[in-house]
Amino acid sequence: MNLSSALEPPAFLSKGFRPFFLGATFYALVSMIYWGVVYFFGFSLDMGNLTSFQWHAHSMVFGYASAVIAGFLLTAVTNWTGQETITGLPLLVLFIIWLLARLCWIFIPYEPLFAGLLDLIYFLFLFFAVARPIIKVKQWRQLAIISKLLIIVTAYILFFLGALGLIPNGTYYGIYLALITEIALILTIARRVFPFFAQAGLGLANPPHSPLWIDRSSIIILLLWLVMFIFFKDSSLTAVLSCTISVILIIRLCYWYTPTLWSASLLWSLYISLGFIALGFAMLSSAYFIDRLHYLGIHAMAYGGIGLITFSMMCRVGLGHTGRNVRAKYPLLDLALISFVLGAVFRVLFPFIFPEFARIGMMTSQLLWTISYFIYIWFYLP
Repeated sequence: MNLSSALEPPAFLSKGFRPFFLGATFYALVSMIYWGVVYFFGFSLDMGNLTSFQWHAHSMVFGYASAVIAGFLLTAVTNWTGQETITGLPLLVLFIIWLLARLCWIFIPYEPLFAGLLDLIYFLFLFFAVARPIIKVKQWRQLAIISKLLIIVTAYILFFLGALGLIPNGTYYGIYLALITEIALILTIARRVFPFFAQAGLGLANPPHSPLWIDRSSIIILLLWLVMFIFFKDSSLTAVLSCTISVILIIRLCYWYTPTLWSASLLWSLYISLGFIALGFAMLSSAYFIDRLHYLGIHAMAYGGIGLITFSMMCRVGLGHTGRNVRAKYPLLDLALISFVLGAVFRVLFPFIFPEFARIGMMTSQLLWTISYFIYIWFYLP
């Protein structure tokens, strides 16, 4: 037996996306079904200092989304730097810590100390695993990535201390800080990968591009908006900044648009998800006048933005790193992505147009979310 082959980790632990995308998929199903039972059927559980809505937000922002981000960054940073992040046993340990934290938040949410400590260890471990190779090769352009990851760690500390009752409104600050930072992280990654994906997937001579002023202004305005939104959510300036960000994102989408993208589901799904983020900012701006648009805007970003783009990225990375042709047609994946987009429509646009049927829209969106992930499992597990 070749010694180097014997020392190689098993395939499941050879890349960060393998355990974390699988874990995120199953957790997306379990947590959403669990939330549906709690919300629609009145199932009650002692959640300590947390409300059921805070538990749901935590499960999506710190549970599901963080797993997809971990899988993506642990894989992408290796490609960016030429240095391994973590594989084998260290990767398994990180994944088990994440998994144990998820189980604790499901079965004993009224005891946040143990679950919170597990999550905190997970986030710190993930941060150092991602930051180490970047710092080692002095690839300082990636500081935009690790700085956002550090903010997510900070957001979790705020949430954790709030769940323990040590910081008033800590859960609120932590959830929103993490959600917005994840949006910023997704926009940063999308700015890098969408032009490349479009060129490779559509056979374009040149990648789509947008002016540099869009990137620079969006970063500055988003930072200003972040501070205003967390501390002065109902301010008119916050509404103006929200509207400005939405306009900038729409302008970028116009620069990136090419009619042929509708022929590639892995591209149009990314494009639509970025459109939902722009819609979310527009709704948050309009919430200054119509209060109910606040939570619709949040879900436009969370379901249509983070949810759809992470699902789409999992589909594409899964294809690319398992030796499958990303340009080929996969009807099952197309169906899963269409189901996800429809779920976002029912969660955001349906209750906006028909507020009296909002509950039906929410139930339908949860069903479509579940269908999408069942299809994903059916497609990839074999």
